[in-house]
Amino acid sequence: MEPIKGGGLVHLPEEAEKLMRECHPDWSNASWAIRYAASLEHVERVLSGMSTFEQLAENVSYMKDFRPLNEEEYEVLRKVTEIYKGSIAIPCTGCRYCTDDCPMHIDIPTYFNLYNYHRNMRALYERAAIGHGMAGECVECRSCESHCPQHLPITEYLKDVAKTFEI
Repeated sequence: MEPIKGGGLVHLPEEAEKLMRECHPDWSNASWAIRYAASLEHVERVLSGMSTFEQLAENVSYMKDFRPLNEEEYEVLRKVTEIYKGSIAIPCTGCRYCTDDCPMHIDIPTYFNLYNYHRNMRALYERAAIGHGMAGECVECRSCESHCPQHLPITEYLKDVAKTFEI
């Protein structure tokens, strides 16, 4: 069930995708997930939710001449799994079963998704700041503002960015 984790395995951290592309440049993230599920012992069929005809055609294409994953491919997936686990704070697939009986009608999966997204954006911000000043290090000289064609109050926006991403 859910070999692509509710679509969550389609968009992986860049480092994880790079490992898979180095091994098989022509395989999509979805194909890795389905091939993995199909390689498990005693699995006869793999069912994946699909939204478009293109997704259906893709899923069928890599199962035509199926062969189980080899040890090198399993090793790539072990590394990808560790990277993925480190990038997700709350491993919710968004099935929504938890919301059915909530007396407050809290949209739990959406909030978890937003939390994970925000957490990943913070990690991307920290990586982007390597070798560059962080938004909170702005000295408010406003030199940047004199060059901005949109006349944005950049120093004020940088304060908001710092409040969001810097603890």
